[in-house]
Amino acid sequence: MAGSADKGTLSARLTNGLGLIWGMADHVVDKLFRYIGCFGLVRGPLLFFFSGMWPPARGMLCRATVPGSNIKVSLRLGSSDISVFNGIFRWLEYGWDLEQSPRTVVDGGAYIGLSAIYFTMRYPGVRVIAVEASESNFNLLVRNTSAFPNIEPVHAALWPQPGSLELTDPGTGLWGLQVRDAGTQDSVRQSHDLDSVRAITIPDILRDYRLDKIDLLKVDIEGSEKELFGAPAPWLDQVDAICIELHDWFKAGCSRAFFSAVEDFSVEAWRGENVLVARA
Repeated sequence: MAGSADKGTLSARLTNGLGLIWGMADHVVDKLFRYIGCFGLVRGPLLFFFSGMWPPARGMLCRATVPGSNIKVSLRLGSSDISVFNGIFRWLEYGWDLEQSPRTVVDGGAYIGLSAIYFTMRYPGVRVIAVEASESNFNLLVRNTSAFPNIEPVHAALWPQPGSLELTDPGTGLWGLQVRDAGTQDSVRQSHDLDSVRAITIPDILRDYRLDKIDLLKVDIEGSEKELFGAPAPWLDQVDAICIELHDWFKAGCSRAFFSAVEDFSVEAWRGENVLVARA
């Protein structure tokens, strides 16, 4: 009986070990293909192994060409920029079929400008107000969109009230930075570790940029959608469509707040983690 138990334990350990090896190999292959999606069959593998083997290379800027164009953007090696590029330009996560091409897009959580560039390519003549809270992401956004006069970068965070917010990193990297009210008790305790950023409201944007309405509001703000849509807002009447990524795993109640606020948007469609609601 003891020999049988030992064999069972050995078999279980071997199975678990093989599963771990397989999972690690699958993760490496996935990352490799993401680099190929950004930089091509030759540069992609070279940059993948370069950034993996030499830690100082992580964060280094490298140019990538947007598929189907001669547009080049700067991406940070070893960062979430690689996945975001693939999601937007390879997997077309914002490739919605809207009844009318939007003339005005507000890109909330514009990151390094890739989604703003995608909207510009997909909807010729569109005006994009690109809002990003992180200073490092915003600086790269400005760099990537400098050749597009129709993209207007805004260093701020979408929020239901004007004021000041504090930027936090929950450990998810550059694409998962969150904001919170600078006046909260938790914020006061940790304020020495945080950067502040201006809060901007949708009414602020409508007024400051002289918009009668927003044809498409894109929202990817890492859980702050709970606050943004947490109370009925008159500005929703000036929005025709909203594309949003919901983050209930960051902050419980995001989906509930959003769908309660947009009950009169009769169209609903999903594409991966993103949902589109629109007026019929």
